[in-house]
Amino acid sequence: MAEEFTKGVDGALYLAGKIQARITNWSMSMDAPAEDVTDFGSDGQEYEYTGLSNFSGTLSGQTLRTDSNTTQQVQTLMEMFGATGTLAAVQAKFIESTEAMWWGNVKFTNFSKDAPAQGIQTFSGNWVQSTGRLHFDTSTST
Repeated sequence: MAEEFTKGVDGALYLAGKIQARITNWSMSMDAPAEDVTDFGSDGQEYEYTGLSNFSGTLSGQTLRTDSNTTQQVQTLMEMFGATGTLAAVQAKFIESTEAMWWGNVKFTNFSKDAPAQGIQTFSGNWVQSTGRLHFDTSTST
């Protein structure tokens, strides 16, 4: 089993279908399981990757300065995590390049925030794949 790793410096968090925060830095690791596909009489063992699974990573971001509702939503996210130790799934969009992104539901395994400066709340946390799969697109719009 091989582990793959990717990272980026752009993305967004969505709650209730609306963008709530900008992701300013992220990293992701995932397993790439391999299946033995060796044929009888071959010169040696052959393996084939069967897909990607077990996504997890880190992210940091900031709320949008001009939207007080956004700031309140992210504050609610942080309060939910602090009160229960787990966070309901949020949709994340991880931009890898101008032509590629990962997106899907994630949940935080830890979450912290810095003191707001000039109306911007910064935060960071670790995340894991939540419900469903993470998807890869060769476009940056969903």
